[in-house]
Amino acid sequence: MSNVTAIELSNLMAARRLLEIEKNAGMRRSGKQVEDKSALEYFEEDQALISGSAAAQKDQRQAPLPPIENININLSGLKSKTKTAEPAVENAAAENFEVTSSQTVEIKLELRYRSAAPLEGLLVHDQHYAESDRYLFKFADGATFTILDKWANKSTTIWGDPHVDVDDIAGSNNGDFKDLKASEDVTSFMLKDGTRVTFKARDDGIIEYVDIFKGSQHVKGIGAAAREFSPENGLFIKKVLEDGMPAFAGKPLGDVVYAGGDGNDWFDAAGKLVWGKTTGPVIAQRPAAVLEFYYRQMTSQSVVIQPIERNI
Repeated sequence: MSNVTAIELSNLMAARRLLEIEKNAGMRRSGKQVEDKSALEYFEEDQALISGSAAAQKDQRQAPLPPIENININLSGLKSKTKTAEPAVENAAAENFEVTSSQTVEIKLELRYRSAAPLEGLLVHDQHYAESDRYLFKFADGATFTILDKWANKSTTIWGDPHVDVDDIAGSNNGDFKDLKASEDVTSFMLKDGTRVTFKARDDGIIEYVDIFKGSQHVKGIGAAAREFSPENGLFIKKVLEDGMPAFAGKPLGDVVYAGGDGNDWFDAAGKLVWGKTTGPVIAQRPAAVLEFYYRQMTSQSVVIQPIERNI
């Protein structure tokens, strides 16, 4: 009985987490700001929920499992969404249980050294990543796009409807596309190496298209607001096109900002600061090498539920 209960409860907890993660991802794609949670936070919530249920059972109160905040279903609803042939947890609600749990956290730190070799033109790695000699472009989820200055290690993220977040200033919203007035649906970022990144996105909408131009090369991206977007064919098209000059001329600039300062500061044509703040040295040369730091945290949790024998 204890093994059945533990497996069943583990299924319910996993389903709850997956549903909440998927709902949050959908809200981000629609332009809403959602609080990020770590794996550790999800496990702590699960542990609190399990402990509360066990306490209620010890008091011999046959109450329904508590609803989950921000999700329009309860645990009994989650049960119907999991495939299992085992009995449901609530069928044994009248019994007394003893719950014991354990949790381990494994942290892995890694340093990687690589030479900063030059890169000619544009390169698409996969659906999410492309780069030029100086910049790395990350297309995260259809509504979130990051420009990283690899030389300065400073980034700018365009997300939501659309907001602008520069990583060396506190907060995730340091500006908005609507701060610029020349166009309501096209915004271009002119980078220090001559690369142009043009967004087709309404000032009150989310990304529809992204076009990256450098010399004769052109990389296309499809955002979540485009009609043809899907998880399979969205984000970066996995081919560098050689139509850069005619495509460049055919795409309007719209609002234009120019990279400057320490790598993620943005100025208008008159040199007035629009977004950002210079917080570090201005980098004008490619570094000879890059030292990368990687951090990974793995959390595992086990829960054992044992029935308490009652003397009759």
